[in-house]
Amino acid sequence: MTTNPCWTKDGKAKNLALLTSTEHCEMLETLSQSEAREWIKRYRKKRLELGKQEAQAWWEGVKMDIRKKRGQDGHDTLITNMRQQNETSRSG
Repeated sequence: MTTNPCWTKDGKAKNLALLTSTEHCEMLETLSQSEAREWIKRYRKKRLELGKQEAQAWWEGVKMDIRKKRGQDGHDTLITNMRQQNETSRSG
């Protein structure tokens, strides 16, 4: 990655349009995983602040909003990524 002129020294992309398809796919996967971890973190925080039932109601509203904005496939992808992140954190 350091020899690719599309990347900075600290590993950030200079121009996303110049990434190879493999690099682009890797970046999208990283973003998806990061988003899943962030939603898990937000849910856990809400659960501590509000309690389990209210946090669950909040999460159902968030999922409904995600479905509206991204469609069912986008929602399902996020939920799948979140499950994978949970499994990874439990096993590792």
